[in-house]
Amino acid sequence: MKQTCILSTARQLTEEEQSLVWKKPPSHIESEAEKRIYQEVVRNWNRGEMKISTILLEGDAGSGKTQLAKALSAHFNLPYTKVTCFADMDKSDVLGSILPVLSEKDDQSGPVEYRYYPSEIVRAYENGWLLEIQEPTVIRDAAVLMALNSALEPDGSLNLPTRIVHRHPDFIAVITTNRGYNGFRPLNEALRDRVQHAEKLDLPPKEVMMQRAKAKTGYQSEHVLALLAEAIMLLDETARANAIKGVAGMRSYIFWVDAVQSGASVQNTLYHKVLYKITTDTQELAILEQALASHGLTEKLEELDIICPSHSEGENPEVMELHISDNGEFSAETDQVDKNAARLRKSVDSEGHSDTSSDENTDVSSNDNGENGTPFYHELDPSDTNERQKQEFRKQLNREARQSVQGTCHEEIKLIVHRPEATAQDREEYNSLVAALLPVIRELIRKTNPFLEHEVSAEFAKSRLYGTKFCADQAASLDFRVFARKRPPEEEPSLAVALRIDESASMSAFGRLDAAKQAAVALYEFCTGCGIPIMVYGDTADRSKQEQMSVYAYVDFESKDADEKYALMNIQARSNNRDGMALRMISDRLLKAPQKTKLVISISDGQPKAMLDYTGEKAAHDMKHTLQEFRRKGIQFLAAAIGQDKEAIRELYGAENTLDITDLKQLPARLVQVIARFL
Repeated sequence: MKQTCILSTARQLTEEEQSLVWKKPPSHIESEAEKRIYQEVVRNWNRGEMKISTILLEGDAGSGKTQLAKALSAHFNLPYTKVTCFADMDKSDVLGSILPVLSEKDDQSGPVEYRYYPSEIVRAYENGWLLEIQEPTVIRDAAVLMALNSALEPDGSLNLPTRIVHRHPDFIAVITTNRGYNGFRPLNEALRDRVQHAEKLDLPPKEVMMQRAKAKTGYQSEHVLALLAEAIMLLDETARANAIKGVAGMRSYIFWVDAVQSGASVQNTLYHKVLYKITTDTQELAILEQALASHGLTEKLEELDIICPSHSEGENPEVMELHISDNGEFSAETDQVDKNAARLRKSVDSEGHSDTSSDENTDVSSNDNGENGTPFYHELDPSDTNERQKQEFRKQLNREARQSVQGTCHEEIKLIVHRPEATAQDREEYNSLVAALLPVIRELIRKTNPFLEHEVSAEFAKSRLYGTKFCADQAASLDFRVFARKRPPEEEPSLAVALRIDESASMSAFGRLDAAKQAAVALYEFCTGCGIPIMVYGDTADRSKQEQMSVYAYVDFESKDADEKYALMNIQARSNNRDGMALRMISDRLLKAPQKTKLVISISDGQPKAMLDYTGEKAAHDMKHTLQEFRRKGIQFLAAAIGQDKEAIRELYGAENTLDITDLKQLPARLVQVIARFL
């Protein structure tokens, strides 16, 4: 490949422009993508409409996107510059700004002058440079992307405050974007359509990783380089499979190799150079560690520490030497080995552990003395306070539930709202269940979180000394507060969700109950991960004459019980179902949420049926009346029909509000995807 290629042979670069052309360091190694892009651009440069001047590089952090963009600058001998996009990016960040220019004189009474300052985008655009546009997917305001769309047309132009700028024939735009990180949105379709060449950048093959690490660090051990590369590739694959947001890339690999080269422990630096860059979450770290162990890499990395010890030969980290000089003074360090030095070995408990006997002496209860000298003690049992709070909350739910059904056909029904307690077995079962669902949930959270922010923030805070918008109506003021800046949009989702689970006896058949449990866990984890308030209630009817309606408040958005999610394992198939009453109570409770969009999802396998005569036309009429009443109040309903009565359920809720779940294994993912559509 040619080392330089001036696309426009008649063009002469200025000294400033020549200084902006990237110079390849000796450690740079050409990738296949780099060669491919170079060849395509050169081949089509003089072919009119077939000219390639807008390139998309999409890949994980550390995959070499920016390095590739800089390398193209060197190949084409074009000045390189870049702009890093951000969420609140305004059109002025694309087009430039008009700013006040203070007079050099001390006299402040003169007129204020304003001058237009072009953005880096405009400079590259009109001067014919290679511009790297980093992360345009994070931009909230669609108007900014529309300005970029216009600029990237082959014969495009930019309307500046002072003039119209046309695209320089040599201008090349390289768009670089990550996949699936915080703030990430799908690349605008119109912007993607203007790209003439796209590359998907992933971790390079192991041999290329080793070659690059050798060039950058100078480390030559093939065995160590190969093993570390295998670990990086496995961790990257595991993070993707389990929807862990972090990434194990080339940067982590090179810095890990560099640390090992300097004599550091392979195992210790694995955490500081790689794992902690991916995540610091305990559960996620356990997943990554398990992947290394299952592939035998943990043992191999431990063997490297034995083969390549981190300490110099003959040095024992468990021994400390005390050197006494001729004058009797203590010296902690010495450059030479002293055979007469006193060597003290650390004891087992010397690493920050206190003597156990001291614990016995420090266990003293504080007390005060009364008037007669008799000590009295102050005791506070947190469990008592917590139990009282639970009781009060349960009473509150019962009061509200009875108020909800007043004046309806359910008014005389004997009702009890339960708050099931979780056991140690429930915790174990929940954790086992969520471990299987977590990869799907995390992937959906990752894709959903960017949409929880409003696309456009219409409000501007005025009277600012600096900002993104010039306010001409305030130019007459002498305080220079003539700018406005966007107020960041609300990032909390305006959605609240209630999941109602039919706990009738028929739910025990065909694995329906297990599917409902999985759906409840998946929905809870998804909503809490996205900051969406959620309540999960179950209900059954006719448990006894004294308890004609039983409601189980497993999860409630007003509850302060951090362990309530484990109670979801108490979902059971019990007796009959009085759907209209349950939906009325749950909807009334959901109305208390401040969010604008309120969604009730009902998982049911059959028609409403309860004693004495809550069935047939009467039950259907009550259901339709309840749904209609609360829809007028802003509640949206969705039914997940998982039994034989799917047609009857569709008739009650409406075809557009009914999910026909034929394969129960799809239920958790289907419900989570539905929630994402409501955001």
